[in-house]
Amino acid sequence: MARIQIKSLHHKLVLSVVLMMVLLATATTVFVYLYKSKAVHSETEQTLKQLLDTVSLTASIAAYSKNEQIAKDVLGGLLKNSVVQSAHIGSHEGFSLNQEKQALPIGISVHRKLISPFNTGEVIGTISLHSSIDYSQKKVEQSTLFSLIVLLSLVGVTTLIVLWKVKHSISDPLSYISNTLHAIAAASAKRIPLLNSHEQDELGQLGKDINTLLDTLETQFDAEHTLREKVETIEQQLRHIYNSSSAGLFVLNQQGTLLNYNSTFKRILNNAQQFDESYTTQVLFEQLLGQQDSFDCLIKQALSSAHLETQDFSLVQSSLSAPFWIHCLLSKITEANGNVALEGVIFDMTERVHNEKMIKREAYYDHLTGMLRRQPTKIQFEAHVLKSPSDNISFLLLDLDGFKQINDTYGHLAGDEVLSIVSERLFKCVRSSDLVCRLGGDEFLILLMSDNELNLKKHIAKQILDSIKQPISLVTDELVSVGVSIGMTDLRISNTTDFDLLIKDADEAMYQIKKTGKNNYQIKTQCLSN
Repeated sequence: MARIQIKSLHHKLVLSVVLMMVLLATATTVFVYLYKSKAVHSETEQTLKQLLDTVSLTASIAAYSKNEQIAKDVLGGLLKNSVVQSAHIGSHEGFSLNQEKQALPIGISVHRKLISPFNTGEVIGTISLHSSIDYSQKKVEQSTLFSLIVLLSLVGVTTLIVLWKVKHSISDPLSYISNTLHAIAAASAKRIPLLNSHEQDELGQLGKDINTLLDTLETQFDAEHTLREKVETIEQQLRHIYNSSSAGLFVLNQQGTLLNYNSTFKRILNNAQQFDESYTTQVLFEQLLGQQDSFDCLIKQALSSAHLETQDFSLVQSSLSAPFWIHCLLSKITEANGNVALEGVIFDMTERVHNEKMIKREAYYDHLTGMLRRQPTKIQFEAHVLKSPSDNISFLLLDLDGFKQINDTYGHLAGDEVLSIVSERLFKCVRSSDLVCRLGGDEFLILLMSDNELNLKKHIAKQILDSIKQPISLVTDELVSVGVSIGMTDLRISNTTDFDLLIKDADEAMYQIKKTGKNNYQIKTQCLSN
């Protein structure tokens, strides 16, 4: 692995030290300059005063005697001093003499009264000395420059010492630790070798702490790797369970958008029609269920009730194919991030619905003739009476004549064939709204619903008599014939809506036909009910 490219720490540290030293040197130089300016000012003033002390008596004699030559000598001697820029002697009697080296700005000025050499205390004039400002400035600058040179020398030497020390003691060991750590791969057994010269300092402790941390990370990495393998195994098992489940599992958001589903969900819906993975839920259930409003209502119920909501749906299919049914369950869930979603389950219940219909059909219909059984006929009769209490309903009770002889002579299969053909003929004689029921054996019941016509039951009875007496050709090529005895009543004649009593009255009327020659019909009369 390539060495990590970093900016050297000692360069940064030395740069910081240099900047601090430069700032310190600058501040020190300013301080020295101000201090030297003040010192030179005091020194120059003191020098001028000492010069005046030296020449005061001679200057007093020159001023008193007004001797220009003496005054010139005094002033000339003073000007020879490098501090003095100009000098002046003057008396109260009008004597005045001034000398200067050159026309330069004046710095410090010192004045001294001249006392008469003969009369003590008598002031006869003044002598003044003026220093050169250029002299003072140069002296201050020289002192400051010397201090600056010394400081810069110290900065340079200090910088080199700090650079070497930091690089040797800090930067190089840190770079070594950094590059070694950078080269260690994840979960590697490699560690940072301890630095002998730094075993007892912070760098040595840093190396130990890094190795301890690497040991901890390696342990955690191994544990995480083991845990990840377990999680992946569990995920595979759960995924297998999820996809191999016999139920179709899916997840929706609150808006009803399909977020996830298992393979069984797709397979179940594919049984109805081709499942397109690009379907949104709305398109999906509009295409497959044709009942989007019902499904939206189911979603709202699941979100509001927070309970498991269920509903059955018939999938949209070709008119040529058998109906396909699913049972759908929805429940609201709150995910770890606070989002609300819906978990759904669908079951293929086509076979169950088919079986239920078969069971219901067997319970409602006679398997041989396809006619209603007694109990469902009674239920439909009572429902019609409640719905339309003013309607008249006629009861026709039929019993075949000569059927037992055919059954005994040709066997039960022949008897079943006769019953099947008779049932077909009966269906053709009645209206689609009427009920045809097999009570058992060769006994049948016909309910003429909404029979408000005076002669309808007689007309239907005659049709039945004519149809039933027609010869029947068996599969064995035998030709047989049966007759039928019909007893009739209706709600108005019997003056009751009791289903069993109405059958009883019709049975009594039929019994009269049986006694008088069979193969005819009889309407219940008042005397029969007495």
